Amino acid sequence: MATTNPILRIRRALRSVGASADQADEFASAIDEIYVSRQQFEDRIARMLADHRRQLLLEVVVIVSVAVGIILGVLA
Repeated sequence: MATTNPILRIRRALRSVGASADQADEFASAIDEIYVSRQQFEDRIARMLADHRRQLLLEVVVIVSVAVGIILGVLA
């Protein structure tokens, strides 16, 4: 089964319920401006995960640095 662009499916649905071609086109273009594609969504999630991973690594480095500082302070 071939996948169809959701915007085109919306346009067809509007036409089937009686909207004029101009109304369907106007609505579809308005939705298309705010519609996020699957690739854009996946890219956004990947950026969020990368940011989270970076923050977690920074926190680990800070905790290890503090622990090493305490150990060296106790041994000195």
